[in-house]
Amino acid sequence: MKKYALLACASILFLAVHPAHGQLEPDVGIGVESPAFQRVGQSGFQFLKLPTSARQAGIGGILSSAGYADAATVFTNPASIVNVENFNVAISHVQWFADIAYQSAAALKHFEGIGAVGVHVFYLDYGDMPRTENRPILDQGVPTGRSEVLTGLGTVSAHNLVAGVSYARRITDRLYFGANAKYISETLDDANVGAWAVDVGTVFYTGLRSLRVTMVGKNIGPDTQIAEFDDRIGYEPANVRMPVNFSLGLAYDVIEAGEAGPHAWTFAAEFVHPNDGPEKVNTGTEYVFRDLLALRAGYRFNYDEEGLTFGGGLKVTTSAGGIAVNYAWWDFGVLGSTHMFSLSFGR
Repeated sequence: MKKYALLACASILFLAVHPAHGQLEPDVGIGVESPAFQRVGQSGFQFLKLPTSARQAGIGGILSSAGYADAATVFTNPASIVNVENFNVAISHVQWFADIAYQSAAALKHFEGIGAVGVHVFYLDYGDMPRTENRPILDQGVPTGRSEVLTGLGTVSAHNLVAGVSYARRITDRLYFGANAKYISETLDDANVGAWAVDVGTVFYTGLRSLRVTMVGKNIGPDTQIAEFDDRIGYEPANVRMPVNFSLGLAYDVIEAGEAGPHAWTFAAEFVHPNDGPEKVNTGTEYVFRDLLALRAGYRFNYDEEGLTFGGGLKVTTSAGGIAVNYAWWDFGVLGSTHMFSLSFGR
């Protein structure tokens, strides 16, 4: 009975916060159709939406329902880290577009009777960019409303950083709960902004074979402001909103590991509700042979440019533990495609 009460509480919490971040359609009067309105571009810290492991990227960027015993799942659904039996370390590297690179790392340890505890970090570097300055054009000391762009002023750099801690445990044999607490910073030249946020996730095994249902709320935190910037522009800057999103996911093993010899096959899907754009759907599948070779594919619906994803992985198990190497290819339409590599080690 306890487990069903906990599941009900989690569901109520999810539904209670869901409307607070929905897309609103203003009431413009009787007989007048409300215009479509979506809060695109109304939140900051967009780098928090980037994939953080090649396995996640290969199966359609699924955030919630495709976790397994890998420290990288701390970035997707923190509840899934309870599957780490002892300890695990995961790192990844992505060469993004426009010479942007980012890396992530996570380390977890499972303590019997306590749960899984870990730390994680994410760093994105935009590289050096030419510094420019707009100077007003004057006519006998009177502004003309036009400006000239000054160049040759050197370069400017920018970077983002996330550092956090994680905890997860089994509430019952079917219900898992996990959470992240993290500090987020964004720097552009000498201007910076910092904020705190939390991620909360659950995994519930329904008892219908391997079917599990997941719910995740990510980047839940207060608005913040750019520091050291108001003095230069002369007025208080607008609030920077967190890119909050909630996801509801399902995963099912069509072929469970050990059920059909060396084969395992999983399908997963999730519905994502962000606070700064339309709802989206991510789908993906993963085939594993002998817990050694993995093949993955996915598709992302209702994105501007994103669509197909593919990936694969190789896992080698030794007496000291298992080492997994994963790769993913991510299609971005007119932007081209990008590649992702990740490595994990654990036992």
